[in-house]
Amino acid sequence: MFSKSKTNSPNVSDEGVSTPDMQEPGFVEIPQVLTSPTPAVNNAALTQRNSMMDMITTNTSKPSILSEGFSFRGEIIAKGAIHVEGALNGQIQVDELTIGARGQVEGVVTCSSLHIKGKFSGTATCNELIVTSSASVDGHVVYQTLSVQKGASIKGDLLLVK
Repeated sequence: MFSKSKTNSPNVSDEGVSTPDMQEPGFVEIPQVLTSPTPAVNNAALTQRNSMMDMITTNTSKPSILSEGFSFRGEIIAKGAIHVEGALNGQIQVDELTIGARGQVEGVVTCSSLHIKGKFSGTATCNELIVTSSASVDGHVVYQTLSVQKGASIKGDLLLVK
């Protein structure tokens, strides 16, 4: 796998493989490039590998970010996560929604995880609801698991659904 060569002047054979005297100083190992033909690809194995990679990529994807100073009004339907530091108004359907400390979301939200650090007003349905101490919630939220930090402002209804 490795060919041997000197850093100064290696002896090279007809096949392009270095053959130095291993007793000489300045000897280093250099990976040899294989020039054999590419083996046939098994399409079923490649398809299975691609679908597994899609699942891994989906689970570890970075969130889409709505930056501070950015305002969006409309409908969002997406897989993955959205982090809001700006203003978002409308219907939102995502896997995870995080409303940052400077973020504002108003509308109808459907998600698996809703993490509120900023302001939320409207209606939300989620599996997991996390409300931090800096959060302000005004509306109706249906959840399965709940975490609320001391200092959070909640005006409206929080409804546990099992």
